[in-house]
Amino acid sequence: MDKTDFEKTRYEFLESISQALDFGEQPIIKALLVTNNTYLIGEADKKAIWDQAFRDKFLNDSPFFSIPLFEKLLQLSLDCAVALICSPTLPVILLTDAFDILSLGKCEEIFYMVEMKVSTWKQELFFNQCKNTLLRLCNDLLRRLSRSQNTVFCGRILLFLAKFFPFSERSGLNVVSEFNLDNLTTFGGKEDLSDGSDITEKEKDAMEVEESLGSDYNLYKKFWSLQDFFRNPNQCYTKIPWKTFCLHTNDVLSAFSTIKLDERRNRSKWDEADVSADVGIDETSTNAGNVQQYFAKYLTSQNLLELQLGDSNFRRYILLQFLIIFQYLDSPVKFKQETHKLSEEQTTWITEATDQVYRLLKDTPPDGASFAQSIRHILKREELWSNWKNDGCPEFRPTIAPNTDDIPNDSSNGEKKTVAVARPRRMKRSLGDQIREASKRHKCIIGNAEMNRLWNLCPDNMAACRSKDRDFLPTLEHYFEEAIEQLDPSVESQYKRVNEANFGWRALRLLARRSLHFFTHGNTPITRLPDYLETHVRKLAKDIQGVRHKMQVF
Repeated sequence: MDKTDFEKTRYEFLESISQALDFGEQPIIKALLVTNNTYLIGEADKKAIWDQAFRDKFLNDSPFFSIPLFEKLLQLSLDCAVALICSPTLPVILLTDAFDILSLGKCEEIFYMVEMKVSTWKQELFFNQCKNTLLRLCNDLLRRLSRSQNTVFCGRILLFLAKFFPFSERSGLNVVSEFNLDNLTTFGGKEDLSDGSDITEKEKDAMEVEESLGSDYNLYKKFWSLQDFFRNPNQCYTKIPWKTFCLHTNDVLSAFSTIKLDERRNRSKWDEADVSADVGIDETSTNAGNVQQYFAKYLTSQNLLELQLGDSNFRRYILLQFLIIFQYLDSPVKFKQETHKLSEEQTTWITEATDQVYRLLKDTPPDGASFAQSIRHILKREELWSNWKNDGCPEFRPTIAPNTDDIPNDSSNGEKKTVAVARPRRMKRSLGDQIREASKRHKCIIGNAEMNRLWNLCPDNMAACRSKDRDFLPTLEHYFEEAIEQLDPSVESQYKRVNEANFGWRALRLLARRSLHFFTHGNTPITRLPDYLETHVRKLAKDIQGVRHKMQVF
């Protein structure tokens, strides 16, 4: 097909799309199929022309962009993709074109078209071909957005990605447990503080820092230096940074314990302050629990530290960071280095510090106990998530085991029927969890019940091998008892045990293990095994007789 035929066909397809959009509230695919199909065009070429026609229609309407019209165009492209008229990637390409040319405000308005169709994107026709394009679209949006100014929009995008991709999609799991080391928190030193030359006396009085624990410069420096440990917890596994972390943590937690918060004071600050128009606070809120918080990056001025320590939400941010790093340091992570292990003393300190943080969370108004319980539950789920990643992120398939219970069911004859009720079956613990739990109890998990029993009879396998119960060798006296009795000259040689090949072979092995005569050097060569054994039997008989005589004497 030459260029002229392509352009002519594209123009006809474009007219067909315009007519379909003008058909009514909901565009119909049949309106597209009235095009004069007189050209000999292959299916692949026809799809390419349809894709280009849809994009041209969008670009022609983009100077006068209308959300309802774009929504109709997007729905028409989806219907065409399902009917195999155009490429499955066309709807996502149209969305990408729209987000590229629109402002962030318009992008936030039309993003609901992406969210509402998450079940459509997950269909087999679209998922494999569109997942990379959708991921690129969302990442481009996140790069354009400010996480402090567009927090809600960023959250919507991340929630969509969580719903769209499968639970076990490894690209979004941070399997190797990497940290964002670029997230730096900068704070100033004493020399960075204002010298007060351009500040009035009244402002100086207002900004004057009280001589208290909360406003001390040393506390200020320790407080904000902890952010570096939160950014990169692995440095806590080295000796000197660990001591620094412990010292700073103890001082900060002590400061939190010293500065008590008044619930009424925290509520009145929000009730009396006229800041709703500035930070987007809901004016209908009547208590601090309903106030929308403004999630900005930390402000690290020393003049603000005293106010920050007295703010309940700010305190919760810091205490939650402590709990997260404590859990990471003491948790088994598959990709940790071998040296990243805590000693018993360090583990004890973390346990005590964790308990102290939870006590501070309970004492932080409003609803401190409820908030602490919610955080404990969230971190427990995080621990399960970490264990799941340690096991290689197996595919998550919840199963339900049918279970029948006698439940009365009304029927026409008044009889009771047995109704099958599906109850969730307990998920089997992973082998990794079973082995870790068994190792703590010095047990072995082999995989079979009988093998587990045998391997756990004795914790130390080498000690079990040296046990007297496993010594199955007979004593020399017991084994050679009959041979000693046959030393009597009246016993014919052919009836003696030393002439038996089986007895002789066993006797040599036993002598090598139990008798010193076996290793006695002699000049006389061994001619026959029975003669050699009879010589040793005579020596053993003398030794046994001597031992018995001594026992009789004593």
